[in-house]
Amino acid sequence: MAAERPPTEGTLELPALDLNLIVVLHALLQERNVTRAGERVGLSQPATSAALARLRRHFDDQLLERTGSHYELTPLAQGLRAELGETVEQLSRLLTAQPRFDPATTTRRFTVQCSDSVLTALGAPLVASLHRAAPGAGIDFRPVSRSMLGDPLLALSDIDVLVMARGLLSDLPNEDLYTDRWVCVAWAENATVPDVLTARDVRESHWVVPYGPSPQASPADAHLAALGLERRGTVTVQSFTALCRLVVGGDLLALVHQRDLLAAPDVPLRSVALPTKMPALSQAAWWHPRRQLDPGHRWLLSLLSDTAAALPPL
Repeated sequence: MAAERPPTEGTLELPALDLNLIVVLHALLQERNVTRAGERVGLSQPATSAALARLRRHFDDQLLERTGSHYELTPLAQGLRAELGETVEQLSRLLTAQPRFDPATTTRRFTVQCSDSVLTALGAPLVASLHRAAPGAGIDFRPVSRSMLGDPLLALSDIDVLVMARGLLSDLPNEDLYTDRWVCVAWAENATVPDVLTARDVRESHWVVPYGPSPQASPADAHLAALGLERRGTVTVQSFTALCRLVVGGDLLALVHQRDLLAAPDVPLRSVALPTKMPALSQAAWWHPRRQLDPGHRWLLSLLSDTAAALPPL
């Protein structure tokens, strides 16, 4: 009999373990109870106990240790529990990857996270296109929050697509969608604000700002801060589309998206020139790297891109 060849250098060899046991392990570490873990994965109590015994032999560790009337996790099990949730989800997506996606028959619900400004620009045409191409599909829109900037991978882990302006995220899969422009506005009857602002006007004026004036939360404020033009956020609102309406009746200023202005022609505003030219606002789609294997996700991106391409130019 020929001698067994040693593994090629650089070859990854996985330990011999039934992948189904990983699912059982995840349930055991979450539930800390053999019966409940078995119910969670559809196994009887004896079968779950047998799986636990195999896992104990594999890891050479008790994993669950009885303390009085309940089980506690061993130190190794605590470490496994911290890693296993993401691993199980990634394995599930990997092993259920499909080569095709049929929009005509799908009943999938997609999740898109975006600001109210993006929703105003893209929401209605995207929903109409989705309904025409995939009548059985659904879509959930979620609002954005500054907290997602702290851990964008975690924030992207349970959604299909995030639509957010460039300048806030990096090192993630992305695709340009459409452009917008920053416009500084004041109430049309506000006579105290000049038509052209000086640097001092920018610093000393009262502003209504979305999510707080922060270079970390707004590419507009990142640009202004680099020039020493920090804004004073007298009023903060968790919205972009509300900005233009909140300046009406007072002496506040706002930096708004031009497409939001076009969607609110009834609001009495006048444009005010800033002492610097603002960069273009580029809205992009962002997604978790593991979505690359999902044909349904690629279809949604294509639909989103086509919808954005059909927006009227500015």
